Amino acid sequence: MADTVFGALLRESRLRAGLTQDALADRSGVSVHSISVLESGRRRPRLSSVARLAAALELDPEDRRRILAAARTSDSTTLDGDTAAADGASPSAAPSRIRSRCQLPAETRLFTGRSRELDELLAVAAAAPAGSAAGMVVVSAIDGMGGVGKSALAVRAAHRLRAQFPDGQLFVDLHGHTPGRPPLTAADALGWLLRSLDVPPQQIPQDLGECAAFYRDRLADTRTLIVLDNAATTAQVRPLLPGTPGCLVLITSRSRLTGLDDAHLLALDVLSGPEAVMLLHEAAGPGRIPADHPAIAELVALCGNLPLAIRITAARLRHHRALRLEDLVAQLGDEHHRLDHLADEDRSLAAVFATSVADLPWAERQLFVLLGQVPGADFDAYAAANLIGGDHRTAERLLESLLQHSLLTQRTPGRYRFHDLVGLYARALSDQQSGRADDREAALERLAALERLGDYYRHTAEQADRHLARRTRGGGAPATGTEPAVAPRLPDRDAALRWMRAERDNLIAQAADARHPRAIAITAALAAVLLMDGPWTRAAALHQAAATAAHELGDLAGKAGALCDLGRIRHATGDYRASGDFYDRALAIYQDLGDRAGEAVGLHELGRIRLLTGDLLAAGDLHERALAIFQDLGDRLGEARTLCDLGRVRHSLGDSPAAVQLTVRVLTIYQELGDRRGEAGALHDLAYILDETGDFMAAADPYQRSLAIYQDLGSGQGRANALRGLGRVRHATGDLLAAAELHEQALAICQEIGSRQGEADSLRCLGRVRHATGEVTAAAALYRRALAIYQDIGSRLGETLLRIDLAALVADTEGPREARALYRQARHLARETRNPREEARALEGAARCAQSLGDLAGALADLRRATACYRRIGAPEAHAVAARLSALEGTEPPGTAS
Repeated sequence: MADTVFGALLRESRLRAGLTQDALADRSGVSVHSISVLESGRRRPRLSSVARLAAALELDPEDRRRILAAARTSDSTTLDGDTAAADGASPSAAPSRIRSRCQLPAETRLFTGRSRELDELLAVAAAAPAGSAAGMVVVSAIDGMGGVGKSALAVRAAHRLRAQFPDGQLFVDLHGHTPGRPPLTAADALGWLLRSLDVPPQQIPQDLGECAAFYRDRLADTRTLIVLDNAATTAQVRPLLPGTPGCLVLITSRSRLTGLDDAHLLALDVLSGPEAVMLLHEAAGPGRIPADHPAIAELVALCGNLPLAIRITAARLRHHRALRLEDLVAQLGDEHHRLDHLADEDRSLAAVFATSVADLPWAERQLFVLLGQVPGADFDAYAAANLIGGDHRTAERLLESLLQHSLLTQRTPGRYRFHDLVGLYARALSDQQSGRADDREAALERLAALERLGDYYRHTAEQADRHLARRTRGGGAPATGTEPAVAPRLPDRDAALRWMRAERDNLIAQAADARHPRAIAITAALAAVLLMDGPWTRAAALHQAAATAAHELGDLAGKAGALCDLGRIRHATGDYRASGDFYDRALAIYQDLGDRAGEAVGLHELGRIRLLTGDLLAAGDLHERALAIFQDLGDRLGEARTLCDLGRVRHSLGDSPAAVQLTVRVLTIYQELGDRRGEAGALHDLAYILDETGDFMAAADPYQRSLAIYQDLGSGQGRANALRGLGRVRHATGDLLAAAELHEQALAICQEIGSRQGEADSLRCLGRVRHATGEVTAAAALYRRALAIYQDIGSRLGETLLRIDLAALVADTEGPREARALYRQARHLARETRNPREEARALEGAARCAQSLGDLAGALADLRRATACYRRIGAPEAHAVAARLSALEGTEPPGTAS
C-alpha cells in the first residue's frame, strides 16, 4: 500500500504520544477505522478530522502546522489509485470527497413556540461528534399525531445545526403517510441519498445490504446531517442510518419508532395555549385579530391547539376579510361538521387522519372506530375488551398499537384518550359505517359493542358501589344485569374508589342517557362517589333524570331510590326543604311496596332533616322507628348510622352524656365492621359533643383522628367538617390565628365541592374569630354572607346560631338596643324549631343587653327563662346562669354556703 507524508506524520505523532489507535479514537472522536486508513494512506484526510486529531495529540504549534500542511497537500489522485489497486478494486469504485450540499426545505415563517423541544434537539446534536453512549451515530426520532408540526420542528432544528455539519445536510421525504402515495422503500431512499452524495446511478449496488454498506462508507468520517421525514416504520429507516459517529439523523414519524434502541425519542404534543394563540395571530396576518378578542381562546381550543388546524383556520381569516372570529367559533362549535371546516384547497385535517387510519391493521382499525363511541374523555383496556368482545390482553395490545401510531395519547398509565379532533374523526367513521345501507352487519355490531360496553359499566359500577355505599339502599342488593366477559377485580374500597374516579366521566355519560333503563342503575351506583366528590349540582340533575325515567318506566323501587339519592344531594347542598320533600315521597313509596329496608332508610333520612330544621322531638321519633327496623333486619350499618344521628338528637335536647354513650357505641360498630369512613364520622361526632359541652382539650384528639382518616380517604366534606371542629377548639383555647387558618381551609373546601351548608358554617365560624380579634367590619361581612346562605337553603338552625353571633357583634359596635332585637329574633327561631339550648343562649344575650339598658326587670325575666331552658335539658350552663341570676337579684348562688 502507498504511504503519504500525512499518514507518516500522524503515525509518528501518535507513537510519540504513547497512544494506541483505540486511545486516540477515544480522545478525538475519530473512529479507529478512520485513523487506520488515514495512517495507511487509503483516504484523503479531512481538515475537520485532522483538527480533532491534532487537538487530541496535544501537538505544539510547529508540529500542528506541519501535519495540517501535509493534509492539505496530499495527492488524492495517486493515493486513491494506489489504494484501489492494492485492494483489487476498480479505481472508479473508490470513495471520493463528498461535496457539501444543503437539501433542507425552507423554514416556515409560521414556526411558533417549541423552544423546549428545539433546545432538546440541539443538545442531542452536540453529542454527534463522539456518537451515542454506545459509540454509534446520534439519532433523534420525533413522533406525534398528524398535523402536530414534526416536520417543521425537524427543519427548524436542521437549519440551526447547519454550521455543525459542514459536509452536507440531506433531506428525504419517506412518504410514510402521504395521501395517494405508498411509502418509499429503503432501497429507493438509499438510491436518492447516494445520488445526493454524487454517486453515479450505475455505481449504486442493487442489493439492499450492499447498497446500505456503500452508503455508510460514503458517510464515514464526515459531519453530515440527514433528515428522514415522514417515516413509516423502523424497517424503512434502519438501512438509512450512517455507521460511524460524526453524523446526526433527525427522523419524523407519526409512529413511535421504538425499534430504534439507541435513538433519542421526542414525542411532540400539541401547542400550549399561549403558543397556539401566537400561531393564530402570525398565520392570520398583522392586525387581522385584535389581541384582546374574547373568542381567541375558544377558537384555538376548538382547533385542539393543533398547529395544522390553527393554520387552516388562520388562512381562512387571512383570505376572507369579512369573516369574523365569532363566525368561525360558531362553525367549529358544531362537532358534526367541525372537520369539514378544517380544510382548504390543498389541506384537510380529515385527510391527514385518514392516512393514519388507512395504514392500520384490520383489528386496530375496527377498535379505533368503536372507541369513537366511548362517551367519556378516556378509557382503559377493559372498556376496549368489552367493545370488541375479546380478552384484556388483546385489547391492551391493540390500544398500544394505536398509541404507537399516534392515534391515541396517554397521560396516565393504563388509560388512553383521543385528541379531540381525532376523536371526532373516529366518531364520524363510526357514524358513516352505521349509516350505510349496505353495511347492516357493521351497524348491528356497533350496537352490540355499545351494549357490551354499557353492561360492563353497569356491572362494575355496582360492584364498586358495594364497597363505597355509606347507606342501606331500599329494595335489597342491586341487580347486576348481564355480566361482562372481562372486568377488573375490585377487592376493597380503595380499588373501588380508584376505578370509580377513573371512570367517572364515562359512567356519568352512560347515566345521562335516560332513554336506557340501565341509566337508572348506573346513576344509583354513582350516588356514593358523587356525594363524596361532587359537583352536587351535576349529581342532582342526574338523580332527577333517573327519578323521572323510573317513573316513566313504572319502576317504583328505582324511583324511590332516586328520590332518596336526590334528597341526600339536596341535604348536602343545604336545601333542607326540598330534601325533606324528596324523603317524604320516597318513604311513601317504600311503605306502599312493603319494602322494610327502604322504609327504614326513609325514616332515618327524614329524621336527619328534622334535626337540622330544629324539630328535635320529631327527629328522635323517626330515628327510633328506623333503628327498630334496622336492628330487626340485622343491618348493622343502618343501625350504626341511626344511632349516630340519635346521639345528635340527644345532645341537642341537652342529654349530652347519653349522646356520648350512643356515639361510643357507634364508633365500636364501625371499628368492628372495618368501616373507616364511619369511624371518622363517629370520631367527629364524639369530638363535637365534647366541644359543645366545653371539654375542648378532650375534643381535639378525636377531631385530629377524624381529620387524618378523611385525608386518607380523600373526603372533602369530611376534611372540612374536621377542620372546622379543630378551628372551634383553637378559638376556645385562645389560638385565634390557628383558628382562622383552619376555618379558611374548611371554607375553601366547601366552596370547591359546592357544600353551601358547610360554606355558611365556615363563614360563621371565621366571623366569630374576626370578631374576637377586633376585626368587626370583616366579621360583619362574613356574618352577612353566612346569613344569606342559611336563609336561602332554609337552615333555620344555622340562621339561629348566626343571629346569636351577629347580636354579640352588634352589641359591641352599635349598642345593646339593636343587639337585643337580634337576640329576640334568635330566640323566636329557636322556639319555633324546638331548640332549648339555642333559646337559652339567645335569652342570656338579651339579658345582658337589658341590663346595659337599665332594664333590670327585663334582664331578670330573661335570665330566669334561660335558667329554665338549660335545666330542662340538663345543660351544664344552668349553674353559671343561675349564679348570674342570683347575683343580679342581690342574693348568693344556691349552695355556695356549703
